[in-house]
Amino acid sequence: MPPALTSGWSRVLQGERVLGEADSILKFVPYSDCKQGCSGMLYVTNFKLAFLTADRSSYDNTGKRNRSKILGDDDIPLTNIDSIYTVSLSGKRKKMTVDSKMPTTETLEVHCKDMRIVKYGFKFAPKDQNKKFVNTLIHHAFAKKDTLLFAYEYGRSNELKDRELICDCPMFDTIIDWEDELQRCKANKTWRVADVNMSFDMSQSLPRYFVVPTALMNNDIQKAASHFSDRRIPIWCYTHINGNSLLRMSAQDSDTDQPREVSRMLDAVKVASNQRNKPKIVKVEEKCPSCQEVQESFVKLRKICMSDTMQEFSNQDAVWNTSLENTRWLLLVSRCLAACNEVAEEVTGGKRTVVIQERTGWDLSCLVSSVSQVLLDPHYRTLAGFQGLVQKEWVRMGHPFQRYLSLVTVSEADTEQVPIFLLFLDCIWQLLIQYPAAFEFTETYLTTIWDSAYIGLFDTFLFNNDHQRYHFSRNEGKNIKQFKLPSVWKWDFQLGSEDFSFFKNPLYLITHDEELVSSLNELQVLSIQGMFCRSSRNNSFTTSLEQNRNHSQDARPERIDPLKKDLLVPNCSSLSIRLWTQCYLRWQSPAQILSGGTPTQYLQQCVMVEEIAQLHHKLKTLQLRESLFVEFRSKNDLIVSHQPNKSKISELLNSTALSSSFPFSPGPALKEKQFSFTPICSYIRNSSLDYDKYVDDDWTGTL
Repeated sequence: MPPALTSGWSRVLQGERVLGEADSILKFVPYSDCKQGCSGMLYVTNFKLAFLTADRSSYDNTGKRNRSKILGDDDIPLTNIDSIYTVSLSGKRKKMTVDSKMPTTETLEVHCKDMRIVKYGFKFAPKDQNKKFVNTLIHHAFAKKDTLLFAYEYGRSNELKDRELICDCPMFDTIIDWEDELQRCKANKTWRVADVNMSFDMSQSLPRYFVVPTALMNNDIQKAASHFSDRRIPIWCYTHINGNSLLRMSAQDSDTDQPREVSRMLDAVKVASNQRNKPKIVKVEEKCPSCQEVQESFVKLRKICMSDTMQEFSNQDAVWNTSLENTRWLLLVSRCLAACNEVAEEVTGGKRTVVIQERTGWDLSCLVSSVSQVLLDPHYRTLAGFQGLVQKEWVRMGHPFQRYLSLVTVSEADTEQVPIFLLFLDCIWQLLIQYPAAFEFTETYLTTIWDSAYIGLFDTFLFNNDHQRYHFSRNEGKNIKQFKLPSVWKWDFQLGSEDFSFFKNPLYLITHDEELVSSLNELQVLSIQGMFCRSSRNNSFTTSLEQNRNHSQDARPERIDPLKKDLLVPNCSSLSIRLWTQCYLRWQSPAQILSGGTPTQYLQQCVMVEEIAQLHHKLKTLQLRESLFVEFRSKNDLIVSHQPNKSKISELLNSTALSSSFPFSPGPALKEKQFSFTPICSYIRNSSLDYDKYVDDDWTGTL
């Protein structure tokens, strides 16, 4: 491994090795028409494409922070590369494949799956490195089988201990996790965890453990399974407080009406739900778009969100609304939300359990089931609950991440993504915008999940199902130690504590923390008809409290149906569905709002919550002044808050430029003085709360 790379910004992982390198490469500044850039070395390893500048700024750990613990700002995981183009000396642009004849490259364009475009100039690179490097990159960027992925090498060579793999959310890979979920839903008396698929003999797309009615024996399940596509029988997902449940199943064989075994299974579901009527079957194909529609729409969306010159951006901007409408992406989001809302309303207001049916049972049914549960249950709006939901409904139920994320390209057809999981995250983002105080997490958390799916290192998104995961971890039956790959939910594997702070929603904290809610209620009582809160400089804060009035302690229970008090009802109209700009437009610098956008709103909310917490603590300190008891103030885990490790937070605030793409945009280089970015630290200094005085005067602890 070259010394510059091993001591560089990017953390070199176990099993990572350099496959090719090119010297005197120019990395061009986006939207500079290849007229601005910096010189350095370009490396391709079996994990990533890495660029290191010629000066020490790439590998000097002062004055700059890493993008993450495993990737630097100038690193691109090979699994994140969507396509590669070469521009010859004559200016001809060509998309490269493994079978392409390698021309002499003047400019290399790398199009990423997260909608970035990165350009490298090879004009000054040694001629013997030119073709060789490009050829090496193309051959390793598109793996033909999963054993060629870097995760295979990393899993075989790493020495991760069990404590380094433990997450705070259930993985649903054991009977205990499923039983705990049944108990949480108060459904453990009529539903049980079945182990009929322990060896994947029944179905390779189902997990080893899943939940079925207690009345069904393993023998009954095996008999009925043959009548369902891929043997995916009705499987329990969730039970509401009113006793109605939610299940998923695949389509029945077309040559059968409804055999006795299938009728008996549906009768068992009816009995488990303590109902007279048979379950209501909701067919996903009638409510939601097809996989092909999602794929085609995403291709169009990606095209309008991936300009790389000012001229191209200007041309797209002139017809932006029309182009966005033509993608039909927002319409797909609206249709999916409407279908989920229908399921949730049926569960809460109907008299029957709902069974979601889909031909495969692992595509859009994952989305409908999981979004419906987010609408129904506030537990899934927390960090741990949401992560457990993804594990339960996507990872364990066999959503083909490897295929749909195009991590392995066996054929030309595999190069196109089918981003159903992104569509799901977009639906959650729409709910987060409509109910800003109902979720513990932020849009930055959702965007980070999507980015993590393309790193190609996490067990969560690497496989198509548990059967593939099981055999992959055992090296296809060979007698070596089992592979160990981290879960994406083990956030400290790739992020620092200051990065994790961006995941915390300040509005959720202020509406769900008992002490802060109590303080707010007292302030509203003391004010005249709540005018103090209404005159707040943060209008979204007041709006969120009004929209989430049912979640506060001063709600009026007599007006609320107790079975619907936690239900979210999304507005699915086209006028209410918005484009998720942070996820889709963050790399388009001409579209960024300098010193503005939703990040300023987010930081304002953090400042307000910290100010309220500070005043609340000071009030308690004054009340206990004559007491011998000293109460230490707990931190709220927000990015702008009282933190024990103040030095790291200060470094972060001083090194990050604020724009509407915060915190994903790294900001301008120091040489680009013409860009007017405002550092976060300056923004905080001009707010009502002085960052240097977050710690109370009465604070007796040590920072």
